[in-house]
Amino acid sequence: MTHRFHHAHIKSQDPRASAQWWADMFGATVLPELKFGPMLFAPVELDGVRINITNPSPDEGADDPPPIPHFGLEHIGILTDDLDRDLNRFVEQGLEIYERRPGAGGYEIAFVAAPDGVCLELLQNPT
Repeated sequence: MTHRFHHAHIKSQDPRASAQWWADMFGATVLPELKFGPMLFAPVELDGVRINITNPSPDEGADDPPPIPHFGLEHIGILTDDLDRDLNRFVEQGLEIYERRPGAGGYEIAFVAAPDGVCLELLQNPT
């Protein structure tokens, strides 16, 4: 089983300003922006770790955010070589699978509940 850390994801009202804050505060490298539907990705890289900073989609309320996605640290992305196997392991542990769907860049993704209220996004490489 192969797993590697992929990214952290932060929701922000102003992704560009947030990305610049990470650069100013910690010396993160501001990476090229990407639009995916109504989402603006303003990613940064800090010590080899990518942080995707995006705006909420139009159907997400800023004042009353849903359980996921939400403002602040939204989830931690984990790259997997077998999404089905990993999702079965979550089910066996009685952990909730919030959603599974195609993602940006051709990835197959699933959002799952991890212990302690942490949300993970599992990503399987495009084939």
